[in-house]
Amino acid sequence: MDYQTLRHNCPIWDDYIQHDFVKQLAAGTLAPDNFRHYLVQDYLYLIHYTRVMALSVYKSDTLAHMRVGQAGINAMLDMEIGMYLDFCRQWNIPLDEVENAAESAVTIAYSRYILDAAMSGSLAELYAAIAPCLMGYGEIGKRIKDEGFITGNPYQPWIDVFSSDEFQAITAQNEAQINTLLADASPAQANKFQRLFNTAARMEVNFWQQALDLS
Repeated sequence: MDYQTLRHNCPIWDDYIQHDFVKQLAAGTLAPDNFRHYLVQDYLYLIHYTRVMALSVYKSDTLAHMRVGQAGINAMLDMEIGMYLDFCRQWNIPLDEVENAAESAVTIAYSRYILDAAMSGSLAELYAAIAPCLMGYGEIGKRIKDEGFITGNPYQPWIDVFSSDEFQAITAQNEAQINTLLADASPAQANKFQRLFNTAARMEVNFWQQALDLS
C-alpha cells in the first residue's frame, strides 16, 4: 500500500481539495470573516498537530524517520504557524485573542481524532491519520499556483507558503515516509489505514465548511 492508493480510494478526496472555501480563496473572493474564522481555528488545530508530529518522532525506530518528523515540526512552527501569526498582525487580530479563542466543535473533533490515532496507534497509523492534512495542502497549493497568479489576491501569502519549493519538498519527503511505512501492510492493516485516512479527509471537508458557515 502507498499514499496514492489511500488518495485514490478516498471517496471524498475531491470534496476536500476542491472545496468552495479553497476555490474562493484561490480566486481572492473569500469573505474576510470566513478567512478570519479559518485562521483562528486552524491556528488552534495546528498546535495539536505539532504535538502529533512530536509523537511521530517519539514513535520512530530509525533516525531517518525521526528526521522526517523533525522536519514536520519545523514546518509547523516556522512556516505554517508563523504565516498565521503574520496574517493576524496584518489583520490586527491580537495574538492573545487567537490563543484564547474557543475551539469549535469541528476543531475539537479533528484535533483530538489525530491525537488519539497518534497516541494509540503505530507510527504507520499516525501517518495514515494525518496524511490528508500533511499531503493535501501541498497538492492544493501546487494546483492553485499552476492555475495562475491573480493580482491583488489578499490570500496570496497563504498560497505562496503551500506552493513554495520548500513546502513541496517537505510534502515529497512525507510521501516517501508514508510509502515506506505502509509498504508491507497486510489486508487488515491496509483497511485500517484507509479508514483512518478517509475519516481525516472527511474532517478536512468539515473544517473548510465551518469557516464558510462561521460555525
